[in-house]
Amino acid sequence: MTPQIFIFLIVSCLLVIVCRHQLLNPRCHGFYRFFAFLGILALALLNIQFDGRDLFSPLRLLSGALMLSSLAVVIISLRQLTQVGQKERQDTPENFTFENTLQLVTDGVYRYVRHPMYTSLLLLCWGLFFQQPSLLGAAIALEVSLFLICTILVEEKENRQFFGEEYQHYQQSNKMLIPFLL
Repeated sequence: MTPQIFIFLIVSCLLVIVCRHQLLNPRCHGFYRFFAFLGILALALLNIQFDGRDLFSPLRLLSGALMLSSLAVVIISLRQLTQVGQKERQDTPENFTFENTLQLVTDGVYRYVRHPMYTSLLLLCWGLFFQQPSLLGAAIALEVSLFLICTILVEEKENRQFFGEEYQHYQQSNKMLIPFLL
């Protein structure tokens, strides 16, 4: 067994433990996000090299820029979500605690996209792909992208149910995943 497969199995088991509540409810957005996490893990193990070769090639620079952008977006959005979202609600116990906000967050990075944390995962996914582009890597990156879209569609339904008309107005006033585009 290669080290990458061993690491994939160990980390996958840890993800199953962390996401066990989501995996028991296929109607929640976390169910689909779990599979995006697995795909990102697979891309990381497939493509990341620590040999220092080609550090300044155009693809490696693009990869680095995407991954750094991913890190910045997730830090900013998580901070805003926890500060503005206020107390957590109890109606969706399968969600991670920071997701169960009582107040809709629409300022800061949330002014430009409704799901900046998934934008962050998308940036990370494609940043990992550009480390060493391949057909297998492209297939995994597309799979991750599709699972993120599924995650968003399910979460949008959950948000409309909880926040009602306020969320519907928010949906009409900004983009879902990529500022000014999608």
